[in-house]
Amino acid sequence: KEVFDLLGVIRVYTKSPGTDADMTDPMVVARGSTLEEAAEAVHKDFRRNLKYALIWGSGKFPGQKVKRDHIVQDGDILELHA
Repeated sequence: KEVFDLLGVIRVYTKSPGTDADMTDPMVVARGSTLEEAAEAVHKDFRRNLKYALIWGSGKFPGQKVKRDHIVQDGDILELHA
């Protein structure tokens, strides 16, 4: 935890629709990253074609639909839709 804090990074997990998230393989993104920036970490085409995402964690409720400018938090689970 201290190393992540010192580096200014967070862990974000992804999942495919209809499946559980793989909690053993997080993506590492800079603290303060938007959903759009996290999507680019998956693949640059995701950023360009991203319509929305469902998020578990920092949303108001599980599976909340969020827009590209949503700030992701440590431990969020993202389901990207392009």
